[in-house]
Amino acid sequence: MTNDKRLDWLQAQPDGCLLFKPSGVHFVMVEKSQSIIRVALIDRDYLTSDFVQSQLDFNDPLNLISPYSQAMLLSLVWQPKPKRVYCAGFAGGRIPAVLHHYFPQVQIECTEIEPLLIEIAKEFFGVPFDQRLKVILQDGRDYLANQNPDVRYDIIFTDAIIGNGYTPYRLATQEFYQLCQNHLSENGVLAVNLFQRERFYADKVKTIQAVFAQVYLCPLEVGNAVVLATNSPPLNLSEILERIQVLQNDHQFAFPLSETAVQVKIGSQLSECIPQLDQAKVLVDTEPPVGYFDDLPSFNPLFAQGVSTRPCPCGSGQLFQACHGRLNVNCQSSTVETSESSQ
Repeated sequence: MTNDKRLDWLQAQPDGCLLFKPSGVHFVMVEKSQSIIRVALIDRDYLTSDFVQSQLDFNDPLNLISPYSQAMLLSLVWQPKPKRVYCAGFAGGRIPAVLHHYFPQVQIECTEIEPLLIEIAKEFFGVPFDQRLKVILQDGRDYLANQNPDVRYDIIFTDAIIGNGYTPYRLATQEFYQLCQNHLSENGVLAVNLFQRERFYADKVKTIQAVFAQVYLCPLEVGNAVVLATNSPPLNLSEILERIQVLQNDHQFAFPLSETAVQVKIGSQLSECIPQLDQAKVLVDTEPPVGYFDDLPSFNPLFAQGVSTRPCPCGSGQLFQACHGRLNVNCQSSTVETSESSQ
């Protein structure tokens, strides 16, 4: 992948916007700045977004530029030789592609609801789709719920944040995290990308704590926070750093995983960096908190034609046409109904 000829054509492209297309309720933009390629979701009403979905340096494609992507790979501390991985949320496919390179034995299954992002991952990010790396156009929770009970993953990544920072409710509840736990192998680990500025950030961390015995937090200056959850015996920071050093020696990662690891918070430190954690509530399918859906992006069905057979980006689990593809839809009720039926 370091000399991937599929990316050579990008060097001849001028800086600026390389692609700008409608997709569902967003515009998707691919932008080039010297050797950096970025993909972002743009709000159709306001034509603004500060949310970059994926980044790639085509001169160093094995380097994970985004700090949160590096933090997600701290999951390797608990599973240093993963054999099977599931990613709910694909975007530019940076984490799957890097895992594919460094771990030739791993099987990677991904889900994504934006088909254009899958095309972009292949054309602009050089994602090597093959028998070991597959992506399915499907709701992330539905895919996991439809797996046989004996299917186990060493690592489950959930990274399903849409343009304005909204996280689908169905991917934030106790029932969903229990579903993840049921499909983790022994010593398996869940890695969750969250936004610290979310109103329900503390509730989401509290919900993960309600399911997993050990919860570690890696808050980042860029605003993301990665939660690592497992039922393995607890580790202290020294043990985490020791395991990271072994991984670095074995694989010679192109990104500073040790620098990311020193930011991990353990035990009582979680409450110190999330003061509201003790008062937070556990999120459940049937009782979405008041105001949760206020952060949904604008859903104008006139802007979203041709997506009736795709999952609604709000995260209800319903097809778009049955959810926000209709006028005057109550998103909260559709989310509750679908969450119950999916189980």
